[in-house]
Amino acid sequence: MRKKLLALGLAALVGTSSVIIPVTQEKAYANAELEKKKSELQTERSGVDSDIKEKQGELSELKSKEEKLNADIEKLDKQTAETNEKIRERQAEIEEAKKKIQELKVQIQEVKKRIAERNELLENRVRSLQETGGVVSYLDVLLGAQDFGDLVTRVSAVTQIVDADKEIIKAHEEDKKLLEQSEAELSSELQNLETALIELESLKQQLKKQAAEKNKLMEQVKEQHKSTEAAIYELEDEAAFLKEQEAAIAKEIERQKQEAELKRREAAEAAAAERARQEAAAQAATAKASSPKKSSSSGSSSGSSSQAPAPAEPAPAPAVTGGKFMWPAQGTFTSGYGQRWGKLHAGIDIANRSANVPVVASAAGTVIRSYYSDSYGNAVFITHNIDGKTYTTVYAHLEARHVSAGQSVSKGQQLGYLGNTGRSTGPHLHFEIHEGAWKNPVNPMKYLN
Repeated sequence: MRKKLLALGLAALVGTSSVIIPVTQEKAYANAELEKKKSELQTERSGVDSDIKEKQGELSELKSKEEKLNADIEKLDKQTAETNEKIRERQAEIEEAKKKIQELKVQIQEVKKRIAERNELLENRVRSLQETGGVVSYLDVLLGAQDFGDLVTRVSAVTQIVDADKEIIKAHEEDKKLLEQSEAELSSELQNLETALIELESLKQQLKKQAAEKNKLMEQVKEQHKSTEAAIYELEDEAAFLKEQEAAIAKEIERQKQEAELKRREAAEAAAAERARQEAAAQAATAKASSPKKSSSSGSSSGSSSQAPAPAEPAPAPAVTGGKFMWPAQGTFTSGYGQRWGKLHAGIDIANRSANVPVVASAAGTVIRSYYSDSYGNAVFITHNIDGKTYTTVYAHLEARHVSAGQSVSKGQQLGYLGNTGRSTGPHLHFEIHEGAWKNPVNPMKYLN
């Protein structure tokens, strides 16, 4: 009898252990994978921090370069302003020279007129001298005086005539000299004008060259500015995404811990139920051994009490399939993973023109980001921890989003509706799978049946 009871006890112990040991091993395995994932996450974060510092250095260099370009442009603007001022000065000098030239022309005409008049007067005087024999007999004029008063008058008249002749000759010589001087000045002014015009053309060419250099620098500044803005945006977006992904992975790890704890409790409850059943069976066996007549009835009763009705199986979620990942939407496969138009098409496209087409999570995980972007439109990013390995899935161009960042989702849970938002040419879902963090895309068909 004791041997039989001992055998029953051992059987109960073995049955209980078969339930407890796998659960303990599973928990230990899960904890080890979680610790490994934490270590990998820390290493990845360290690498990302290093990349961020490197990009910040590049950004600093871009800013320095932009400042230098701005300084060059400011210098060029000053040079252009100085050149324009010189051009204005030359133009003013040219106008002034033209005015002087006009004045000189008027003076020359007047001088020429006076010279012509004096030439005529002198010619008349010479003609008169020729008619009188070529000698002016001032003595005859003086000797012909009637009295002393007449003599004084005649002497005064002769003196005035002689002085007038001298003044005419002197004025004539001065006018001739003025004419020569004016002509020299006119030639000089004309030469200066030609020089000014040459300088003006040279300055214009220099200004044109400077303007071309300025435009070139401006284009460089624009390109550098665009690059700087893109670098800043990418850096900030990547930093924000890494923080969101780290938080999502932490939640995903916590979710898996909770699942492991739930499984442990369920296993413990199952083990306790199994122990109770086995104890009841052992008691029934003992009672049967001590009372053969009652053992049949008791055994029958024990057998019937241990056969608890099996719980009903839950209905499977719509469209949920096996494997690590399931198809995220119903539709037509229109574009695969690979190079397209010189760029990597990092996912697959599933088109469907029907209304209200659900988009579901391809696997259980935690939402990293649920937002709208210019390229992806309404998009959802989810991190997954499957068999100790991290994955990231992307669902783009959604019409609407029904989940938010940090939310845990189950496989097949609806995320939103298929749409045509962002840079999209028609209603479709753009779906990506990344091994690890985002920006490590692989062909989704590697995991989809």
